[in-house]
Amino acid sequence: MLSVSKECRFDAAHVLTNHAGQCKNLHGHTYRVIAEVAEMSDGADMVIDFKDLKQVIREIILERFDHAFIYNENSPSECEIAAVIGKHGMKSVALPFRSTAENLARYFFEALKTQVNVLSVKVYESPESCAEYAER
Repeated sequence: MLSVSKECRFDAAHVLTNHAGQCKNLHGHTYRVIAEVAEMSDGADMVIDFKDLKQVIREIILERFDHAFIYNENSPSECEIAAVIGKHGMKSVALPFRSTAENLARYFFEALKTQVNVLSVKVYESPESCAEYAER
C-alpha cells in the first residue's frame, strides 16, 4: 500500500481541568499534526496531490484551531474561561471532550476521513511527545 503524509503546525492554548499535574493550569502548545493518507482504489499514479491534502488540512484543522483556546464544553470552569475570551473578541473552539493530544488525534482523524482516505493522525504537544490515532 502506498501512503503519503502531510504535516502542519498550529499554536493553541488549553487547560486540563481536574488534572493532577501542571496541565491543570492554562497553557499553550505549538501543536504538530501529521496526517497519513492512503491511496485510493481508482488506479491513479499518486495517492493525493500534496497541495490538495494541504488544503483539506487547512480547512479542517488550521482555520479553526490556530491561535485558539481549545476547551471542553462539558467543563464549567473551561466554559468560564472561554466566555471571558469570547467577551474580548478572541478565538475559542468548544469540543465535547477534554483537549488531550489523544482526543485531538481521534477528532482530527474522524474529521479528515470525511474528505480523504486517512490512515493515521499524530498530534505532538511537544517535539518529544505525541499521540496517534488509527483505525486498525
